[in-house]
Amino acid sequence: MCLLTVTVLQTTLLFFKTEKTIINPPELKQSYWVEGNTFSPAYLEEMALYFSHLLLDVSAANVLYQGDVLLRYVASNEYGHFKAKLLEEQKRLKAENVSLNFNPVDCVVVPGQMTVDVNGDLHTFVSDKKISQHRETYRVVFTGKAGRLFLKSFQLIKTAHPEENKNDATS
Repeated sequence: MCLLTVTVLQTTLLFFKTEKTIINPPELKQSYWVEGNTFSPAYLEEMALYFSHLLLDVSAANVLYQGDVLLRYVASNEYGHFKAKLLEEQKRLKAENVSLNFNPVDCVVVPGQMTVDVNGDLHTFVSDKKISQHRETYRVVFTGKAGRLFLKSFQLIKTAHPEENKNDATS
């Protein structure tokens, strides 16, 4: 009877246990883990940097291709919003004949909220000539479903113009 009780108890507990998966990326700098819908802070940071690259290192020629790659990771209820923004961005880049380059400087990960704030320098170019540079912070919000990470939102939360950076340096 005791053995039966223990077996039933173990079986019941196994239904509520989530498995931890260790993920090793192709370029192995560190490993990441996923447990249910909880993701390691390092994984959130790497994915935020990857999505920043896909959205902010763009020209009119590659924005839609990179956007298609990004859309594979977008939460289903946000897909239409992201698709519309990508099409709008492609039109803007083409009309203004500009390209963007983002160089991340640092990240702040809040694992409990599944957010990452990516801080870096956004450079705008016309042909090969740099026309502007801003220090910007983007908030990347994730959601998890069935052990998979999805992009929920990507938004600019702060812009510092070069004049503000100079004032900060002298203060």
